[in-house]
Amino acid sequence: MKRIIAFLLCAGMFAAVAAGCGGAKQPTATGDEAANTSVSAYQNTYADLLTYLSALGYINPLTENENVTYSVMRADLIGAKRGKRFNAMHTKDTTIEIYEFDPADRNATADEVLGSVRNNGTFKNLFGDEVNNVYLSKNGRYLMIYNDTSIKDDSKDTDENVKKRDEVVEKFTAFDR
Repeated sequence: MKRIIAFLLCAGMFAAVAAGCGGAKQPTATGDEAANTSVSAYQNTYADLLTYLSALGYINPLTENENVTYSVMRADLIGAKRGKRFNAMHTKDTTIEIYEFDPADRNATADEVLGSVRNNGTFKNLFGDEVNNVYLSKNGRYLMIYNDTSIKDDSKDTDENVKKRDEVVEKFTAFDR
């Protein structure tokens, strides 16, 4: 009797583990699907910007999903209203941070960061370190930090990671209508 109960418990545990590991991954838009994603289908809001980048397959889906990996950032440290950091979907070496600034309520920190990004594509963080690969939307409302640790030299135009970064930057700036 004990063996039967032990066997049933083991079978139940195996079934539970197998069901938990068999979840399907969220599909990402690639190739023609990404090319057909129209920016005009979205409102010019922070939430829609994240949804747009997710639909293109650049950042994790924003739905409730155990595979979602993003961090809510201390956006106030750069004078932003809000911000999130995502692991990029196309490579494990890349993070993408997206921040929103409130044009009607910007403080001196926001003005300093945005001015620096406009002038040279960088800004200094709280520790005085220079943050590179920073991109600003045309209206100055959104800021993106694209950090790919595998890119060693920007002069390699043939590098797939450089091409992917350029693609993401192009789509990010295209969102600003």
